[in-house]
Amino acid sequence: MHPDTLFWNIVDKRHPLPNAARLLGWTFIKFDKDHCEAHIEFDATDQLTNPLGNIQGGMLTAMLDDAMGPAVYANLPANQLAMTTELNTHYIHPALPGRIIATGRVDHRQGDNCITSGVLMDKDGKVLTTATAIYRIVNFRS
Repeated sequence: MHPDTLFWNIVDKRHPLPNAARLLGWTFIKFDKDHCEAHIEFDATDQLTNPLGNIQGGMLTAMLDDAMGPAVYANLPANQLAMTTELNTHYIHPALPGRIIATGRVDHRQGDNCITSGVLMDKDGKVLTTATAIYRIVNFRS
């Protein structure tokens, strides 16, 4: 882990949350280094709902991206970024406003690509949505 990266500065509240994360009600819970898992909670407000009162599917996909991405970012040095290149979402149960618990995990890294998986659950542990994604790691200069 690289504690002085932008990701860890956001987690440690030395840098503000990105607007999208704030909209989703993103809260970092912990990173499990042994399993390369990020644990995140979302406070899904009624601002994220569709006409039926459920959390809109695109918002759930954004939550999954904001759970799997941190699993990648937690181990990246400051000169690297992770870009989502592919994301597949599977909607299992409707999600209601309230607390949504997320786990994002790096399943495999080969070269510049990370293969990840994620799950969203309600407060009772019922699986709402799952996803897999590929992130491409790129170097950048500030």
